[in-house]
Amino acid sequence: MQLGLIHMGQRLKQILKQRKIKIVDFARMAGFTNQIAHYHLRKSDMKRSTLERFCTLIGITPDEFYNWNSKVVSKNGKGQVTTVAHHGQRFTELIEEKGLNKSKLARRLDMSRRTMYNLFEKPVFDAAELETVTKALEMTEAAFLHPNTAEETRSAESDEMLALREKYYKLLEDYNQLLRQHNALKETMDTFKKDIVQLRKQARSKKV
Repeated sequence: MQLGLIHMGQRLKQILKQRKIKIVDFARMAGFTNQIAHYHLRKSDMKRSTLERFCTLIGITPDEFYNWNSKVVSKNGKGQVTTVAHHGQRFTELIEEKGLNKSKLARRLDMSRRTMYNLFEKPVFDAAELETVTKALEMTEAAFLHPNTAEETRSAESDEMLALREKYYKLLEDYNQLLRQHNALKETMDTFKKDIVQLRKQARSKKV
C-alpha cells in the first residue's frame, strides 16, 4: 500500500489511542516534546525510516500500521503484541531474570546506584535512557518495550552469554585481587631479605 492512500498522522493517533498509549508517553519514548509529537500526528505523510521507528516503539510492524483498519497480523497466536506499561518495572524484572549484579550494572550504565534506582520508579524512559538501558542489558529496544515477541526471544538467546560474561568479570576481579596480594607478599619478602642482609653485615662488623 502506498503512503499517500492514508493520512499517516491520523492513523498513528488512532493506533496510539487503541493501544492506550498517551501522546505524552509516546513523545517521551520517541525522545521529543509534545509539540513535536503533535506535529507528526498532523502530518499526512512521513518517511519510511520514521514510520519504522514509530512502529517499533508502539509494538507493531509497518504492514500492521497500513492495514490497521482491515486486519491485525497475529503474533504468538494472540493477535496482538504486549507493550510495556511501566519501563522502570520492566527494567527491574529484566535485572532479576538475567541475575545481574546491580552495582556492576550501575557501572556499566555509567551512573550511580541512586540514579539507577530512580529509573526503577520511572514509568516511561526518554529516548536516551531507553538506549542506555537496552545497551547495558544487551537487548534491542523492541525486545525491551514488547515482551513475548520474536525480538525478545532472540534477545534471550544472549542471556547465557551475558551470564558467562558476568562470571568472567567475577573471575577477573578475583584474579586481580590475588595478583595484588601476590605483589604485596613479594614486596614483603624482598624487605625481609634486605633486612637479613643488613643484619648479617652488622654481625660481621661486630666480630671484626
